[in-house]
Amino acid sequence: MSTISPVQPSAAKHAHAFQGVPHAPAPAVSGTVQAAEAQRPSAPGKFELVRDDRGAFLIRILDGNGAVLALSRTYPDLAAAVEGVESVRECAATSHISDQTARTPVLP
Repeated sequence: MSTISPVQPSAAKHAHAFQGVPHAPAPAVSGTVQAAEAQRPSAPGKFELVRDDRGAFLIRILDGNGAVLALSRTYPDLAAAVEGVESVRECAATSHISDQTARTPVLP
């Protein structure tokens, strides 16, 4: 697992800890706040291009409050990472939400 360069802001140093860690949200409970009702960040989010300890490039996606939403795979160079940002932007703008939580899991 790679680590983030120590010249990054303090929250950025720990972003690598989220790589490969599966996260399943807690099931909805009566009276919980739904996604549409959640408080929106006061500022727009952003893409950060960062380097890992081996010199590869990563895309870190932050919400408007600076919280890490996602960390990309590694890219060999800056141009590839910028293309990755453009791909994420296009995909996010045209994608639909697919609720996989309501389906019964298929057992092997």
